[in-house]
Amino acid sequence: MKNRNLVIVILAVICAGLLAGVVYTVTKGKSGTQKKQEASAEAGADETESQSGIIEEDGKKYKINPDIKTVLFMGVDKEEKADLGNNPGENGQSDSLNLLALNKEEKTAQIIQISRDSMVGIDIYDVTGNRLMTENGQIALQYAYGDGAEESCRLTSEKVSELMYGVNVDSYFSLTLEGLVAATDAVGGITLTVPEDYAEVTLNGELAEKYVRKRDIEVLDSNNQRMERQSQFMDALIEKMQSIQSKTEYLSLYQKLGDYMTTNMTADEMEELTDYKIAEDTVKVPGEIIEKDGHAQYLVDNKELKKIILKMFYKIM
Repeated sequence: MKNRNLVIVILAVICAGLLAGVVYTVTKGKSGTQKKQEASAEAGADETESQSGIIEEDGKKYKINPDIKTVLFMGVDKEEKADLGNNPGENGQSDSLNLLALNKEEKTAQIIQISRDSMVGIDIYDVTGNRLMTENGQIALQYAYGDGAEESCRLTSEKVSELMYGVNVDSYFSLTLEGLVAATDAVGGITLTVPEDYAEVTLNGELAEKYVRKRDIEVLDSNNQRMERQSQFMDALIEKMQSIQSKTEYLSLYQKLGDYMTTNMTADEMEELTDYKIAEDTVKVPGEIIEKDGHAQYLVDNKELKKIILKMFYKIM
């Protein structure tokens, strides 16, 4: 079991990279939808409430569960830039966000997938690190206004925390698209069946990147179709990696990805993740996609998200 969990831990890191995709949406200015304004106001009020560690819902009081810790996995496209309010961000975008919730008492874990198009207040900084303003935009854009490494990861983690009702992001781990290429080549390629024509193909790193990034920008929900291909790719990659019997080979793969990763975790903390049984299903932050000014926006359903947060991160008092 521990060997399998090591596979999943490494794949969770790789997953962050392969979920990164072609960016075609850079939202400028404020969202004009009444629905979003109401949702944002509700989220803000609940965030203030949760800062005390206590939330009241349906006549019940909940307190934060101290046994839960989190790791944020980010897939980063270093080539993509951001431009909010005519203020450019040059250091890439976190095009995939996966929060791993770990229950230290039960030794179980759950992956929570956050849409890169989720609308939040993006903090814009100048070259000296002074915050200039906050503009509404997709959460993926926050990464661009850091240093492209630790600071970008920290800023993105803060936005994830805000989105998740103040749930603390304890650790982070990012992987670039180049890391996806390196990982695929390191395992000798990935064989799968293309859904459109049922042809069996073996993808090297370069082809794998194209396969998981392919997206029709004319279709609003094309990201969902892309995520289905990514899921198929992940299943094939898991099967390939499970055939590896040597822990040394796993660690060798991890080392090969070193140049493409940024993390605040120690080697011991990474090793500890193998003690957890990670749920096979992935929880998705609920919401809906809309189009505004030619761009996709993912409006989070805060009521449904709050239910998920209370169930996973809180206890009834």
